[in-house]
Amino acid sequence: MSRRVKNVIVVDDTADNLGGTAQIAYVTAAVLRDRGYNVVYYAGCGPIHERLAGFRVVVAHERPFLDAPNKVNAALEGIHSSKSYEKLRGLLAEFDSMDTVVHIHSWTHALSSSIFDAIADEGFKSVVTLHDYFLMCPNGGFYDYQKNEICHLEPCSRACVLRNCDKRSYAQKLYRLWRIARQTKSIGRAKPTLCYLSDFTYDILRGNPFDDGKPVYLPNPIAVEDGVCLGNPRKKTGYLFVGRLDKEKNPELFCRALARLGLRGTICGDGPELERLKSEYPNLEFKGWCDKRELSEQFFASRALVMTSSCYEASPLVCLEAMFASGIPSVVPDTCGATAYIKNRENGLWFRSGDVDSLCESLSQIEDQVFYERMCRNIAADIDALRSDRSYATYASRIISLYEEQNV
Repeated sequence: MSRRVKNVIVVDDTADNLGGTAQIAYVTAAVLRDRGYNVVYYAGCGPIHERLAGFRVVVAHERPFLDAPNKVNAALEGIHSSKSYEKLRGLLAEFDSMDTVVHIHSWTHALSSSIFDAIADEGFKSVVTLHDYFLMCPNGGFYDYQKNEICHLEPCSRACVLRNCDKRSYAQKLYRLWRIARQTKSIGRAKPTLCYLSDFTYDILRGNPFDDGKPVYLPNPIAVEDGVCLGNPRKKTGYLFVGRLDKEKNPELFCRALARLGLRGTICGDGPELERLKSEYPNLEFKGWCDKRELSEQFFASRALVMTSSCYEASPLVCLEAMFASGIPSVVPDTCGATAYIKNRENGLWFRSGDVDSLCESLSQIEDQVFYERMCRNIAADIDALRSDRSYATYASRIISLYEEQNV
């Protein structure tokens, strides 16, 4: 392929190895470098993780806005950071807008939407992978953290403005409304190509100010390092929860369902709910955070992975990890982004979000050995295609196609 694009500037809030979005930003940089592109990493803050060795890394700030000592200045920078703007504009001035693309993964914690103004003012093309819902929702999740439930209000409407849904305070909600108003103007100037993770996330963000009705999809990749070791479905027992133990992840729903059915369960994760849940559900096994090897062992031994988040998880990859590691199905809520690849009654089950009766019904179906083995066979039949679809190589090809063929 004759390449128009030679340089890619990958943008993310952090240069550290913190969270799923940072991982995908790093993978974007790595796979493009491996394909011969000149990649520069522009981050909101450090520290610079060792995995970025060999990349040119430009950092705008010493720390995220929330950690800054001067809270007033940090708040203003969070709305529109002059430092983020000037640093990115200076970086862009080194490149030709005809052969360079800016690929943005996150900006709300340590950069601000001023980066879009820098892109617009320098006349560069840009791509945004939408890992969350900050494009429309002030708190980024369409979630009421005060009521611990999904919010269905029109974003930034009068009803939205009046609702105290923020994790911290209503004053913080008003601040976020101000921030998103400024953000909308900045993104409107830059006119980036928006990439949705799946039809699930697009359906939630449908009708946003930049929606042209022709969504571009860019699913997150997942590392596929080892061969599949499916094991014997008849020897797999118990159920597995993996994730942070906080209220929006709703780990108690998992605990309640297993306690009601008298089934074995293992929880891999830490968080504010840990000690309370350990006290109230002593028959379940709480492992704390597990490293990759321990998690792989849990996948291999467990009958199924269970997700119980009460929020709109955008693109959880843990269900794919479970399938790729040991061929087990997942049980997920119907409000979870994993429904983009977990097909109900084929390679997993959906249940009504937050409904313990519905979750118990799904777990009871998994306990049916005939039904369970049929699902395991379905996974085994499709796993090679799914692994290929979510591989780093396929992800690289999708990005390159986006840059080159669609003339971003």
